Amino acid sequence: MSYKRITVSLPDYLYEDMLALTPTRGVSGYVAEAVQKRVLQQKVKPEDAVTNFLALRAESPKKNIKQILNAIHKGRT
Repeated sequence: MSYKRITVSLPDYLYEDMLALTPTRGVSGYVAEAVQKRVLQQKVKPEDAVTNFLALRAESPKKNIKQILNAIHKGRT
């Protein structure tokens, strides 16, 4: 997966709250997760959630069982 470096501006209170909730080295992941959740909310309309889920699943990168197990193991260490 490739990444893009961006610059964002946040209100001071939001920035301070974010730093309090996440380690310094985890800020990018925290922001990426928040953006991903927001994008998914906007992509998936409640009235057609199943169809949209299947469409999103078709667009998602395919992972084999070894990649999935490695990701699970990595998350547990």
